[in-house]
Order: sequence, then structure tokens, then C-alpha cells
Amino acid sequence: MPILGGVLSFESDWKPPLGEALQEALSNGDAVSHLDIGCIAAHGIFTRKGNNFVLADGKKPATAFLLELIARLQELATVPMIDIRAYARWLDK
Repeated sequence: MPILGGVLSFESDWKPPLGEALQEALSNGDAVSHLDIGCIAAHGIFTRKGNNFVLADGKKPATAFLLELIARLQELATVPMIDIRAYARWLDK
């Protein structure tokens, strides 16, 4: 079973925080040192989907990060099943 790699920070010095600099840094990781999920609490989250990253700015990024982390742990069968992404859909409303 793979180990999830992630990062959680409050702020970013990059301008924009979820821009090209972050995308480039995420893409430079190898199979051992890559990140799967991350949160810049003041701005948004990123998630790995295959070899690509989804960068999402929006409301309540820390909550979205937590719900996505729980959903990913469920996929690895380490957390009891509940449709956690159904709760996450309400964050943008």
C-alpha cells in the first residue's frame, strides 16, 4: 500500500500561491519524493491525479484538505467508509 505524502501550511510566499511555481515544484518530484496532497490554508489545496495535479482555490481550504485526506485514506482502507466527498461538495456553496 502506498504512503501518502502531503503538506499543510498557512501561507505561501509564491505569487500567486497556487500558480506556476507550485506546479513546477510539484512536477519535479520523483516516485519516492512526490507529494499527493497539500493545503495552503489561506488560499487553496492541491491533489495529485495520476501524473497531474489539480490546484483548487476556494472557500474553506483547510476543511477541503481534511475531507480529501480522509477520502484518500478510505481508498487505502484505513478509515471507515463514509462518502466524505459528498460533504466536501457543500464547501463551495
